[in-house]
Amino acid sequence: MKLDLNERSDFASSWLNELQLNVDSLWQYPLREPIEQLIADNYNQQWSLQLTADNIFCSNGGDESIYILMRLIKEQSKIILPLPAFSQYTQGIESWQLDSIQIPPKDDLSIDLDALKNAIQETPNSIAVVTSPNNPTGELLDLTVIESLLTLAQSNGSWIFLDEAYIEFSDQPSALELLKRFDNLVLLRTLSKAYGLAGIRFGYLIGSTRLISQFKQRAMPFNVPALSLQIASATFQTKVQDDVTLFIERIKANRSELTGWFKNIGLSPLTSQANFLLVPMSEQLCQLATTALAQQGIQVRQFNDQYLKNCIRITIPYYLNRLVDGLQKVFAPELLCFDMDGVLINTSESYDQAIIKTVYQFTQKTVTLSDILNKRRSGGFNNDWVLSHALINERSKQSIALDSVIEYFQSVYLGNENTPGLISNEKIMVASELNNQLEALPIAKAIVTGRPRFEAEIGLKQLSKTSSVWNDFKLISTDDVQQCKPSPEGILNLKERFNVSRSWMIGDTPDDMQAAINSNSIAIGIGLENADKLRSSGASLVLEDINQLTALLPTAAANNKR
Repeated sequence: MKLDLNERSDFASSWLNELQLNVDSLWQYPLREPIEQLIADNYNQQWSLQLTADNIFCSNGGDESIYILMRLIKEQSKIILPLPAFSQYTQGIESWQLDSIQIPPKDDLSIDLDALKNAIQETPNSIAVVTSPNNPTGELLDLTVIESLLTLAQSNGSWIFLDEAYIEFSDQPSALELLKRFDNLVLLRTLSKAYGLAGIRFGYLIGSTRLISQFKQRAMPFNVPALSLQIASATFQTKVQDDVTLFIERIKANRSELTGWFKNIGLSPLTSQANFLLVPMSEQLCQLATTALAQQGIQVRQFNDQYLKNCIRITIPYYLNRLVDGLQKVFAPELLCFDMDGVLINTSESYDQAIIKTVYQFTQKTVTLSDILNKRRSGGFNNDWVLSHALINERSKQSIALDSVIEYFQSVYLGNENTPGLISNEKIMVASELNNQLEALPIAKAIVTGRPRFEAEIGLKQLSKTSSVWNDFKLISTDDVQQCKPSPEGILNLKERFNVSRSWMIGDTPDDMQAAINSNSIAIGIGLENADKLRSSGASLVLEDINQLTALLPTAAANNKR
């Protein structure tokens, strides 16, 4: 499900199935002039304008028009660009090395209109590029605002390039009416969005002959393919316009529904008049959403831009169910599963030291923490008895029985009446803020650990001393399943017990991540030093430590309180 480029994401328009293309003249170079006249006639009829083909320039997608615009600015002028802006404009400024004034947005990412007006007023013979509805925010500028910008620009020899790629999705008409009074306006339109024809690469400009002629002079000859011209011409038919109108109404309704959905989970999508939503969120939640949705086959847009790096942009589909189901899985888990060791409890001075002592007992060789971590991260060694046994066999010339390894391991880990075991060195890693958030979260919670039940209960008892929330956790140990992680058995048993379908698994090993993936859970890794292996094993997000989970839980709490 491709929701990252603001295309028509679900299906092609039905009218295309009935379209018959003429291939008899493909041996000739295509002429765009007939459709330029068709566009002019169409707007003359709708808007009582007096356009001719000289007022229209058809281009190879809107991108060709933008490319020519950059060339014009390089040759003649300075560009004024309010941010955030469509990447073709910001990249164009950089690649063409244009003389530019880029205006930072307000804190809410809206265009700073006062700064924009000042820049136009103070920069004669400039070109201000404005997109309405704006990409990537969806912000719509009122026609009175656009008129005021045109008036300012007109007073000092400047002009406005107004990108209306998304205007069909707005509740406001196009700025075409302003062409009757202003000759310093060029409008960009496209068939890529509302018409669902991104593949034919067709856009066009409307403006005064003085400005449009500059684009035509710099265009490649025969710049729009013949078949694209034929398809574009068909869009002016009544049945096509009716189809597009129905599509737009559905997208607008879905936009409203999706906006409400995000608000219900405590997020604040920007008000949009386009076919997408921009949703600010924490950096961790942004990464989780982008990756976890992609793992479900849903592509959304994440940004590196300084103003947008903590936002995702989602194209509004015609059919919402699959998207909402995917979002629910990410933002509204019904079950949280935690690994214990290395996630909730620091075992570097207990289990890890027990491994070191056990390996030395049978081999007279010392293994390092690095040796242990590398083996654990390789997968299949979620059980420290098995891990110890593997390290011993790698260093011993004779085969050592697993039972013997387990017996010695337990003796140093648990200790006895006279000698305290290494278990006494364990430290709880969960801070009070996370405990409080977990307590406020009205969903099922569990620990799925590689510990035997006796030791797992000791760990859970230690956790319960920090907060009573841990008393509500269900416990799955190695004694409760036939197959340990990476098998999904433990998580699947919990999902069945609680009768839920949406779950997260938080752990620090590839086995944890594979158990999550195999149980259709969101996999969240702990430990940046092992991030690559965790991601390659299926982690949607890797956190430095468990307490960073606080950035992810508020939306889950809000959604499950609805």
